[in-house]
Amino acid sequence: MHSSQDLGKYMQGSSLELPPGYYLERDPDILILRRLDGAMIGAFSSRGAVLNAVRQAAEVDLREEPSAQRWEAPTSDAIQPSLQARFFGHFEMLCNGEPVSLGRSGKARSILKYLMANRFRPVSQDHLMGWLWPESNLKRARWSLNSAIHILRNLISECPSSAPLNPVVVLEEGYYRLCSETRVITDVDEFEAHYEEGRRLEKEGRAREAAAEYEKAIELYRGDYLVEDLYEDWTMVERERLSNASMDMLGRLAVHYYETEHYQQSLQACYRILEKDRCHEDSYRLLMRCYTQLSLWEMALRQYRLCERILKQEYGTAPMSETQVLYASLLSEHP
Repeated sequence: MHSSQDLGKYMQGSSLELPPGYYLERDPDILILRRLDGAMIGAFSSRGAVLNAVRQAAEVDLREEPSAQRWEAPTSDAIQPSLQARFFGHFEMLCNGEPVSLGRSGKARSILKYLMANRFRPVSQDHLMGWLWPESNLKRARWSLNSAIHILRNLISECPSSAPLNPVVVLEEGYYRLCSETRVITDVDEFEAHYEEGRRLEKEGRAREAAAEYEKAIELYRGDYLVEDLYEDWTMVERERLSNASMDMLGRLAVHYYETEHYQQSLQACYRILEKDRCHEDSYRLLMRCYTQLSLWEMALRQYRLCERILKQEYGTAPMSETQVLYASLLSEHP
């Protein structure tokens, strides 16, 4: 018999040799033998397992599952899968550019979203169990988590273009993370990169180039962040932050379009802002100015009346003095 400490040493590269294509995963109470596709071959008590039994289980599976012999040691030109996640709107995942079916397991899908959104911060088993199975006892919650991770690994292993060379979801000392060799790209990363580049260009006075960056970012914003998870605590702050960023860019674009005499585009940007915040007075004033430039005087005046009515309904207040002055000037010019 060997202690759990002995098993832990073997897991970290000691003399326990497994056939190619297998690896060991350590839970606090059990040692799990898996294939590289994530399939579980056997589980052994970390307090009493005979180490030879682990190796023998792998050898038996290898004889019974010839496909396991297809595994080859990674070469210098081996490429790990590239995963793309779309968080804006409804969640989607692509592998090497091809859509991946996320199956029917809501728990596995939730874990995938969380791992991809927090891929630079490993997440503990305890956190996942407390979040996803708060009513279960520890043993049942651990079993449920292992099952969800198994489903998740199988989903990712079905990558359309090339199978992963290493397990994409890794467990280390009680913490799950994505394999560091797996390339992960998200629409949020791209969105933020365009936003930051646009801000930099705008500070340098390169308004047209900045607007192009903002347009690319807004194109990625297909909807609010993870709209199917509106009431998950961990998504709320991120959703608000990204929504504010999109509003800021739309406001900057609306002004840029107005200043460059692209009035229809300015109108569209203003209305997109008002869809999310119907009390946004800056947008009402810009709408009034755009319609004036287009000689649509009644439409310009109507924006003020709409603004006035909504502010009264929502807050019991009147428009700001700046908005009232603009309205008065329009009335005097076009009574």
